[in-house]
Amino acid sequence: MLKRLRKVVHLLPRFLKFNDSSKRRIGPAPNGKASTSDTGDSIVCIQSSNIIRQTNYPTASGGLGDVYKCTWNCDASSQEVAVKSPRFPNLSDHQATVKINKNLDREIRIWAVLEHEYVLRLYGTVKDFGPFRALVSPWMPNGTLNFYLNHAPEIFTMVGRLHLLRQIAEGLKYLHDNNVIHGDLTSNNVLVAADGSPRLSDFGISNIMVQSNPAFSYHTGAVRWVAPELLNAPEDQPIQCATKSSDIYAFGGIMLEVLYGKQPYWWLKTAIHVVSARFKDIEPIDSSVNIQLNHLDFMRRCWSIKSEIRPSMEEVLIYLQEALSNETSPI
Repeated sequence: MLKRLRKVVHLLPRFLKFNDSSKRRIGPAPNGKASTSDTGDSIVCIQSSNIIRQTNYPTASGGLGDVYKCTWNCDASSQEVAVKSPRFPNLSDHQATVKINKNLDREIRIWAVLEHEYVLRLYGTVKDFGPFRALVSPWMPNGTLNFYLNHAPEIFTMVGRLHLLRQIAEGLKYLHDNNVIHGDLTSNNVLVAADGSPRLSDFGISNIMVQSNPAFSYHTGAVRWVAPELLNAPEDQPIQCATKSSDIYAFGGIMLEVLYGKQPYWWLKTAIHVVSARFKDIEPIDSSVNIQLNHLDFMRRCWSIKSEIRPSMEEVLIYLQEALSNETSPI
């Protein structure tokens, strides 16, 4: 047990997710055009002179990058956008940087062609925000899902919470249907638009370090949500890349937070205590919250140690539709 704990202690900074949710506000954007496109593919390259930072410092920071609230000036119009500058901690190997850039380009190309109402849109990329191309997307005024749930809980009935959860599931199913793995699904990587609908963000990029350099072959997702097969790899093997099944495990944590306002392992305040609980196979819940039995059973399916037992996104949506029908049908 101690040996296993020591193995992950030095990885904890990668698992820790600092998100200043009180500042990370993102919202709808008016129509606008990119000024240039010099890549010869589907990625729109925006001139850095047209992106104006509203602050000199990031509005929010997380394990995978820094987010800046900016104004995008295009022709006679302007709009608020989020510019995310990818950040890969302790990266010093030039070859790894080159490979990461290549893999990042691939992920950006995938994102650029995705279109779904519950998936965050990519407007394009911009330079001069760091060593990698920064990602430009709409700025969402309601911030992260975690922020939204904590600051507007009175507006949610169980029906409203199930409806929001179904929207998140529809976005995740769309990604899976297009063979896109989210890889870092937490309530800080689901943003909320002005109308209260969700937008999945930060998908795909979490696997880049694992694919780019064995020296960085560990999962960067928050330990409260990450599937056990990614957290506890065999001693002689690197941690594997995220999968659709590991996304389902993380969705169980989203389900817990949306329906009952609690993050997985909410009673544990530090990542090292969460890791210890994970190695002891302690559930992400305790008896202090009264969870409906049907919801509890389904969440436990999502959290199964055996990945093949976890439901598919099709099953998730069927379950949520049945739960909504049960809540709205007359007794």
